[in-house]
Amino acid sequence: MGQLNIIQLLPRFHLFSALDSEQLTYVANETQHLTVPRGGIVFNRGDTAHSLFMLISGQVKLAVNSPQGTEKVIGIIGPGESFGEAIIFLDQASFPIYAQATTDSQLLLIPKQVIFNLLERDMTVSRKMLAGLSVRNRQLVQDIESVALLTSTQRLIGYLLQISAGSNVTSRVTLPASKTMIASLLNLTPETLSRTMLKLQQQGMIEVNGKEITIIDLPALREYGTLG
Repeated sequence: MGQLNIIQLLPRFHLFSALDSEQLTYVANETQHLTVPRGGIVFNRGDTAHSLFMLISGQVKLAVNSPQGTEKVIGIIGPGESFGEAIIFLDQASFPIYAQATTDSQLLLIPKQVIFNLLERDMTVSRKMLAGLSVRNRQLVQDIESVALLTSTQRLIGYLLQISAGSNVTSRVTLPASKTMIASLLNLTPETLSRTMLKLQQQGMIEVNGKEITIIDLPALREYGTLG
């Protein structure tokens, strides 16, 4: 992938959407293009956090393994999203999680010094970075609250509402990952996720066909989510 293509790709990401041509050229000259096959590791837990990553195509999961070897999915990254922002601001920091491609993926790797230089020169980039970190922090708090306070049904409904955002009555969505990964993300066992989906289907709120989920009655689903 040549420099011209990278320059065209960078503005698709929120962080770089307001950069001028000179800034884009500077970032593109320092950016590496990575091709990671399905199952390939982008970085391991303990690796030095030296870069920000942006996903062009494919999918990447962020996860951690317990001492018992059980995987806990922290996040599922889709095209147009970035990851690795927060940790690069810590001196000599290492990644506390690992990132693995779940499909063949294309990524951009941007060294943290490039990000630092942009932050020093452009307040717009600073604001966008802070906004992105704030969103991630809010999502982390919501995830903690979900695990601590919500039932399995409420967690699933909240997730379905999140991925179907913008719909008013009915919506058909495709789960962005396997049900096993979704269960781990919601801190559920795959069996609990399947039972919860079946319950909602039997009550006429959703229809499940593999990874395709049709929300039949969105207002009822929202109301049911408040009851658990």
